[in-house]
Amino acid sequence: MTSREFDPPMAGDIAPQPQYAGFMARGLAFGLDILLIHLLYFCCLCAAATALWAYSPHWLVLLSSIIFCLLLFLLSFPLFIAVYFMTLHGWQGQTLGKMFMGLRVVRADGGEVTPGLAFLRFIGYGLSILPLGIGFFWSILDREKCAWHDHIAATRVIMK
Repeated sequence: MTSREFDPPMAGDIAPQPQYAGFMARGLAFGLDILLIHLLYFCCLCAAATALWAYSPHWLVLLSSIIFCLLLFLLSFPLFIAVYFMTLHGWQGQTLGKMFMGLRVVRADGGEVTPGLAFLRFIGYGLSILPLGIGFFWSILDREKCAWHDHIAATRVIMK
C-alpha cells in the first residue's frame, strides 16, 4: 500500500458545485420560450389562413375555415407546448430560452436529462402552476433553487 491511498483529496480532485439558476433567470428563459412558441404558432396559423384564403374565395367557406383553424389552434396548442418542452429538455437539457440565458437542466446527480425525466418534469409544470404558480415561486426559497417540477423529476437548473 502506498501512502497516497490515505491522503486527503487534493483541491483539483473535488468537483466544483454547480451554480444553480435563480428565479429571475429561469423566469426570463421561460418567458422567452413562451414568446417563441407563440410567434412560431402564430406564423403557422397565418400560413394556414393564407392557404385557406387562396383556395376559398367564398366568404362563408372562408369564415368556416377560419373557425376550424381557430378550433384546431386551441386544441393543438397544449400539445405543441408539451412537445416543445419535452423534446428540447430530453434532447439537450435546455430549451431555446434556456440556451439564450445560459441555463441547462440536469439530473440531481449532474447527469443528462432523459426523455422520461423530461416528460415527468413537464407533468410537474402543471402541478407547479395549479396553485397560483406557487410551485414556480418555491425556487426562491429552496436551497438548490428548485421549483416543484424540479423536485418531482429530480432535476436541477444550472448556469452553464
